[in-house]
Amino acid sequence: MSRVPAARPTVRVFRIGFWLLVASLLAGCAGLQPQASDDQRRAAEINAELGVSYLRQNELAQAQRALERSLQFDPNLALAHLGMASLRERQGALDSAEEHYRRALSLDRRDPYAQTNLGDLLCRKGDYREGLELLERAIANPSYPARGIALLSAGKCHARAGDRERAEERLREALRIDPESPEALYELAQLTFEAGRPFQTRAFLSRLEALGIVMPESLLLCYRAETQLGNAEDARRCADRLKRDFRDSDEAATLLREERQRG
Repeated sequence: MSRVPAARPTVRVFRIGFWLLVASLLAGCAGLQPQASDDQRRAAEINAELGVSYLRQNELAQAQRALERSLQFDPNLALAHLGMASLRERQGALDSAEEHYRRALSLDRRDPYAQTNLGDLLCRKGDYREGLELLERAIANPSYPARGIALLSAGKCHARAGDRERAEERLREALRIDPESPEALYELAQLTFEAGRPFQTRAFLSRLEALGIVMPESLLLCYRAETQLGNAEDARRCADRLKRDFRDSDEAATLLREERQRG
């Protein structure tokens, strides 16, 4: 597997909420408070957009100040609540993030961005039923520009809930929308391996490699799939790469244990 370019995202750091926040900003998500004056509304919008810009630059303190100002001008601005929710997620305050997502959704029950953000968060917190319900509502919206992200999140949620068949179905749909989605490729590689289909696992990992994505998770999965296929040379290549380039990772430690068990 080739060396991963630094500019490419990896599955390990992918977060759905922030990218949907940016998408909702571009789509003009508003949800303004009727009682706010025109000046208050505009000030709220400007500060919300500024907060999103700071989030994009990972300047969290500045983002928080801007988003708090936005909510002071208009506490019912949906974009400000989406921004604050994304910020709270980054800060690890998932309960607070959920509150802001729910507030944004209450301002517009049909907003697919809020549905996807909240649905994804609920799935990660283990509330699969409500999470999937929200995600399916977003997926059912044919005009939703980020429908592929909702499908990806739904696939991962089904996998966590133990429904591998439905998970694979949704992930393949996501991949049809974005054939270069690294997360969909990795998740499908993992699912097919767990289902005892290592040839398909290899195919998905090869597509991931072609994108320049190499990470400890994919290398460990490569080692396991090639071992199962009886390809000792390719298994060794993946193992050596994992131990060389990611020697301090949990996956490298797992590999060493598995190698010792095999003798």
